[in-house]
Amino acid sequence: QGSSRSSCLMLRMSRLFACCMEDSSSMLRRFEYVIVGGGTAAGYACREFVAQNVGVDKVAVVTAEPVAPYERPALTKAYIHPPTAKVRARLPGFHTCVGTGGERQTPDWYAEKGISFISGKASSIDLEKKLVSVGEEQLQYDKLIVATGCRAVRLSNFGVKGDDLENVFYIREEADAAKFVSSLEADAAKFVSSLEKGKSKAIVAGGGYLGLECAAALVGWGVETTVVFPEGHIFSRLFSPALATWLEDQFTSKGIKMLRGDVVTEFQSADGKLSGAKLKSGETISCDIAVIGAGAVPNVDFCPPALKREQGGLLVDAMMQTSQPDVYAVGDVATFPSRYGGFQRCENVDHARKSAAQAVKAAMGLKPEPYHYLPYLYTRIFEYTDAPIVFNFFGDLSENCQVAGRGEKSIGAIWQREGKVVGALVMGSPGPNAEDQAKLRQLADSGPDAKDAEEVFKGVGL
Repeated sequence: QGSSRSSCLMLRMSRLFACCMEDSSSMLRRFEYVIVGGGTAAGYACREFVAQNVGVDKVAVVTAEPVAPYERPALTKAYIHPPTAKVRARLPGFHTCVGTGGERQTPDWYAEKGISFISGKASSIDLEKKLVSVGEEQLQYDKLIVATGCRAVRLSNFGVKGDDLENVFYIREEADAAKFVSSLEADAAKFVSSLEKGKSKAIVAGGGYLGLECAAALVGWGVETTVVFPEGHIFSRLFSPALATWLEDQFTSKGIKMLRGDVVTEFQSADGKLSGAKLKSGETISCDIAVIGAGAVPNVDFCPPALKREQGGLLVDAMMQTSQPDVYAVGDVATFPSRYGGFQRCENVDHARKSAAQAVKAAMGLKPEPYHYLPYLYTRIFEYTDAPIVFNFFGDLSENCQVAGRGEKSIGAIWQREGKVVGALVMGSPGPNAEDQAKLRQLADSGPDAKDAEEVFKGVGL
């Protein structure tokens, strides 16, 4: 019954949002500012425009999703929590900018602020004429912000067969998460109604954020879950083997199986439905559901070559300005000057929010301070239980990682370069509180001498 009410509310919100959308088959339209992309960064950009009193009918957002911008991390966290969870995220509850304690920007909010939505995907940009093509429509801009985020890496691109079968999921948008939950609900109902013995079975391909967050949720639904990944341990780009072992142990203690150093080569079917996954090792795992978290690539294919590329994204300066003076890039697609030297591209929500605000201020001629971003990564898993696990990481990664023991339910680590701390992490159950998080941020930001990791943590009261 609760799910039915949520679905009805979502339908009403979708219809309202559709009314706010402009038909992409109309004549040429002009806006002072055009945002291409309707994800988290777009929502925060709109908030900054409003905060800076941009005025009505000055901003347009081009989006392919049928809903207003929302806090995307919720899709693989509270959105897919099992029915027993106290918190299950549903729209309109997690529209931006509730993730930072801001106002919930529903379709009504955008209508009241005079912000237009253009339905569709941008297919090209004409830099000379300052035009963005969306379907048959063209939008003329004074300033353009590219906020198109990333798309999932599809296993079929590597020759894996069957990733288009029913119940094989790539979760990038709200509609993907909704289908995933509907599938779990249908499977749960099937086993209850038929009194069948056993459980639904799932395979998760990928040992990063998306894969592990989905695995943590699946076991809460009572699904027998296996995670398979090619690396020697989970979170291979961030964690040392010791950190990974600590977290892997938390997963295995909840019945989740970890298969290291292996990959899916084919998803198999029976009677047109997913029935199993064949691995490179030769093993076949039976499954009713599969989730793929094999990484993501920036959505910049529609951008002209004149916008310089770096690390797969659009190269920007400390104002988030691209190689073209009236075009800005934010979030996942922006490769920006790193405070540690060189350039970096970050796929995280904290950067999406902050880079969006920076670009808006710069585009409006407000001359903000140069972007000096301190990377922040986090996850929250098993939140529907009485023993959630949280980690917070600030800073930069180097090969020199030192782990600090923090008792049975917590672990920490520092990363160092040239004798200074450049990164710090605390992970545990229930995880760092707000005060701990502030100390961790300060530790990574200040860069003290990197002595013994436990001494470093004691020195800042962690």
